[in-house]
Amino acid sequence: MTPFKIVRAAAAVGAALASLSAQAGFFSNALEAVADTTPAGLVRPSSERPGDWKSFWADSKEGADFIMKNGNDLLVAPVYTNHPRWAWEQRDEENGWPFGMGLARQVIDERGNERMFFVTAFVDSNYQVEPMVGYSWVARYPIGNTGLHWGAGYLAGFTMRADYMWLPCPLPLPVAKIGSDTVSFYGTFIPFTNVFFFYSSITVDNAKRRDDPLPATSPFAKHANLLYGGYGWSYADNGEEYSPNTIKNDAVWNVGLRRYSGRHWQTDLKYRKNSYDFKTVSGRTRSMDLETYSLTVAYNLDVTKTFRLFAGAGVGYSRLEAPNISDTSIHPTTTLGFTWAFTDRIYLTGSMDTNISRFGDGLDAERDVRPTLRPMPTDFTLGLGIAF
Repeated sequence: MTPFKIVRAAAAVGAALASLSAQAGFFSNALEAVADTTPAGLVRPSSERPGDWKSFWADSKEGADFIMKNGNDLLVAPVYTNHPRWAWEQRDEENGWPFGMGLARQVIDERGNERMFFVTAFVDSNYQVEPMVGYSWVARYPIGNTGLHWGAGYLAGFTMRADYMWLPCPLPLPVAKIGSDTVSFYGTFIPFTNVFFFYSSITVDNAKRRDDPLPATSPFAKHANLLYGGYGWSYADNGEEYSPNTIKNDAVWNVGLRRYSGRHWQTDLKYRKNSYDFKTVSGRTRSMDLETYSLTVAYNLDVTKTFRLFAGAGVGYSRLEAPNISDTSIHPTTTLGFTWAFTDRIYLTGSMDTNISRFGDGLDAERDVRPTLRPMPTDFTLGLGIAF
């Protein structure tokens, strides 16, 4: 090999090594940037960490403790699930309304980015309950002087679904948002199922006072029990292939007994009665009655001394009665709502209660096929109560 060829080969090897080194440096910097978006980044940047897993997990624990102790509370409400036509030919058979509830705790870091832990439960595309828990990081950018901002980031967590045998499934998902420091709207794309999922949040600035005792002047400190009744509108969707919209949404009424305990918790025992009309395959209109007893536990967020938001979940027992049909269902139930004590004893309370019920006898006894009835009744009610 001539000296010229040796020099040229050495230069090529050097260039290749330099390229590999640059790529390694790029990936190393990218990995450090991602690590800094985790709870560990609240404690110290990756450049100051030794680089071992032990120090990373120690910082993650300290950062998570900081978020949970110093973060503000958020009420989370799933809003809409979009099943795009290019991935879902029979999209009308899927549930697009993921009624449910969630709670989160969030801090805004020194760069103005948000970091939060969240837990939520809602109705999935198959009319089954889907819990989700995880961590979210979003970089925020102001929109002029409007007080609004937009952002992008990710969430990482776990979910469980009935169609995956309730096995924990990891969720690394992209997130985009728009909103203010108080109300925000988020969206994500779930590639595993090819759906767009949208949810919203309300932030309560309560980190500094959350653990303080309730003021003696607070109505919620004076009375531990609330007897209430309400009236409203009920949404129902049987979600079956043959007639996805045969059930007519109608009125609902309820009565309940609530018990306040501790600083933030409430337990509700509630009875509700729904009446619906539905059409059979032959076109005849029939009616059905749905009675539900539910027991839920909810967490309260005190917005003011007399106004609270709450979110919770529990178990329900429903009984359906229709011509030639009688069936029962034990199922999960979620609740999301508010309470306003406009006097020491008279409270106004409203809620969205979702009962994820399923009835095996189906909707229409005239059919050869007996599909499962999944009405998923969601009640939007407003009521008055007496505290004692």
